Amino acid sequence: MISAVIADDEPLARDELTYLLKQCADIEIVGEATQGAEALEIIRTLKPDVAFLDIHMPNIDGLSLARKLLEEEQDLMIVFATAYDKHAIQAFEVNAVDYLLKPFDEERVWKTVERIRQRVRNPQKDAQNQTLNDSLLELLTKMAGASQSTAKGQFQAVKISKLAVQGEESVVLIDPKDILYVYRENRDVFIKTVERVYLTKHSLQTLEEKLASYSFFRPHRSYLVNLSFVRELVPWFNGAYTLILNDEKSSQVPVSRAYVKALKDVLEI
Repeated sequence: MISAVIADDEPLARDELTYLLKQCADIEIVGEATQGAEALEIIRTLKPDVAFLDIHMPNIDGLSLARKLLEEEQDLMIVFATAYDKHAIQAFEVNAVDYLLKPFDEERVWKTVERIRQRVRNPQKDAQNQTLNDSLLELLTKMAGASQSTAKGQFQAVKISKLAVQGEESVVLIDPKDILYVYRENRDVFIKTVERVYLTKHSLQTLEEKLASYSFFRPHRSYLVNLSFVRELVPWFNGAYTLILNDEKSSQVPVSRAYVKALKDVLEI
């Protein structure tokens, strides 16, 4: 068995990753943490094979936590989780240092698990791990200051009155209160309003940030819904639900099982 610890201060993200990893028969989740200091103590005590670390956590962020663990020469594989692909792609696509983008994609999680398995099976893993960990430690030390200063200004929710979307011949300004839901199909992201559907260049994560001050909720990794339009919450299967909206077409938005509890809390049911 491959032992794992998950550290993430977002309950939905932590629950979703836990659910996905539990589908792997050879992965055993031995501990979970909601902030960096707690994760540090759990990892020191349980000494897992791999730690899934959210980059932005209270007390000690994921970058600082990883740096501290490597300085202590913990025999540990580290996988970063982040909602921001700039961090992941630019900083962590190096050798055996893996990353997962939020919301988690099942196939990407399976790819990460397979990388972990290969590292475990490799008889030369100890020497290789030390070399890779040395490289990661150097990388984290160089970027720690820049990452922390960037995070302060980069990840705050933006208050907007209109959402600018590129139309066929012009830029269209949409009132967030008119948006029914936002959804992703493959790599494209669409905004569904009462009147029409707009293709946008924004990512779903970016739109979630921009609409943070309005009544939007993430019920599914591919959807963002305006709770002001929700009419019914209907049980589906496997613990999932469907939201029925009160537009003319009674639009439906899926709620994955990982987001059900948070949705019920928001709706106070």
